[in-house]
Formats: sequence, C-alpha cells, structure tokens
Amino acid sequence: MEKRRKGIYVNVIEGVLMGFFMTLAILLIYAVVVHFVQVNESITSVLIIVATLLSVVYGSVYASRKTGKKGWLNGLMVALIYFIIFYLVALVAQSRDAMLTVKDLSRLGLCVFVGILAGMLGINIE
Repeated sequence: MEKRRKGIYVNVIEGVLMGFFMTLAILLIYAVVVHFVQVNESITSVLIIVATLLSVVYGSVYASRKTGKKGWLNGLMVALIYFIIFYLVALVAQSRDAMLTVKDLSRLGLCVFVGILAGMLGINIE
C-alpha cells in the first residue's frame, strides 16, 4: 500500500513538470512571435491564462493516466502545486507584494476547476 502512495506523489510531480515544460514551449513560441510582430498587452495576459490552463490540463491528464485512480485528486494536486510555483515565480520576477489579489484568486479557482475536470478526464481516456 505504501508503494502505491509514493507512485501517486511521483506521478503528480511528473504531471507538474510536464505542465511547466508545456508552458515553457508556449511562451517560447510566443516570444518568437512577439519579436517579429507588435502585440497588445491584453493579448499577452490572455495568452498567459490560456497557457496556464492548457498546462494544468496536460499535467492533470498525464498524472491521472499514470496513476489510474482518483483522477480528481490528482488533477487538484497538480493544479495547486502548479499554481503555487507559478505564483512564487511571478512574485520573484515582478518584485511585488505577496498578497493574493482577486485576480490571483480567480486564476487559482479556475486552475483548480480545470485540474479536477482534466484529472477525471485522464482516468477515462484509453
């Protein structure tokens, strides 16, 4: 029984890492596009949200498929860990106060909701 628990945690961490690699790929592609084309700041904000959600979906599905059970819990853990790390990196990069704003809380809620749904989806994908 203990061996299975370690597997769940390892799969969740792998899912978070897969999500970060996906975010990195999306942002690198966006950086190349921005280098050649003038882009509005509102588009950048939307892209960051979309990249975050796609990465949480990918990481949650990955972790749930590897674990094979409790997809909603895997998705929840992937989403929470991903958001916490993403938020801490944003704090360091922007040198702002460590207060969660309404915007941050809404992003957290959206990440958790999408992570739970993607985790349940990951269990049912063959």
